[in-house]
Amino acid sequence: MWQIFLSGGPVMYPLLLCSVLVMTITIERLWYFLSQRGDLEEIRRIVFRLMEKDAPLEAIQYLQKLNQPVARMYQAALLYYGKDRAQIETSLRDSGELEIKKMERGLGLLDVIITAAPLLGLLGTVTGIIDSFNVLSAAQGLPSAADLSRGIAEALITTAFGLIIAIPSLFLMHWFNRMIDKNLTNMNQMSKEFLENYGNRGEQL
Repeated sequence: MWQIFLSGGPVMYPLLLCSVLVMTITIERLWYFLSQRGDLEEIRRIVFRLMEKDAPLEAIQYLQKLNQPVARMYQAALLYYGKDRAQIETSLRDSGELEIKKMERGLGLLDVIITAAPLLGLLGTVTGIIDSFNVLSAAQGLPSAADLSRGIAEALITTAFGLIIAIPSLFLMHWFNRMIDKNLTNMNQMSKEFLENYGNRGEQL
């Protein structure tokens, strides 16, 4: 395997860096998304019940135990419990934007790698072909097959490695974006319900 890597030439080193970065981002993002636990229906039911009892501190204590974006949004909003609806809405929006930034962390770099890896592979293809032509031009008579094969190997191996990095990364990027869209939909819906519940409470008071 190491011999194949060396046959790819100097372009293989930035490709190796890209592969390490993809693995690091993937593991970190999978850990992040899979660690977000919490039943949204249960969160809504318990928080709204405690709000009806005018017990925001108990609701905050309950939410602090949960590792879930909606729970953190509700917790931020409950810190302004008793204030006007505009402050609650601002708190929910600011907290939601912070959660989105957390979800998107590292994905910008992953997107760059998806574009850069095939281009690096193409660069290796070009340099490999150039090496092959240099062998042809320098040879007196017919060049040896071994000399020609080095340039051809460099051209093919770098292209293959670039695609091997980019194609799985593309599917991973799609899955991460789907998870973000799903969470964003839940956050918007739960924020709307929180504001409606808070508004009804104000009318009752």
